[in-house]
Amino acid sequence: MNCYETVARLHLYLGRELTVDEVAIVQKHLTDCPYCECRFHFDMRVTRLVHERCTIEKAPAHLREKVLQLAHLPIGEQIELDPEVEMEIRADIETYE
Repeated sequence: MNCYETVARLHLYLGRELTVDEVAIVQKHLTDCPYCECRFHFDMRVTRLVHERCTIEKAPAHLREKVLQLAHLPIGEQIELDPEVEMEIRADIETYE
């Protein structure tokens, strides 16, 4: 396997989508080729970073509950929030922006 073929398969290799035979071939090339090994480590770091940064965090339960309550109000109806609750909700929203 040459460098072009190896680099083309790195995404599949990182995603564990190759057959056992393909994995062995890619691993052999990575062991023998410093350039592709470096590229593999770079791609692995990028994949981890994207996963870490793009993982969706859930809002706290009390915030989700309040948003769902507000979503079920008739259009145009306003509610009075306790000022402390309003400040807490605003702080939670800012955390997720």
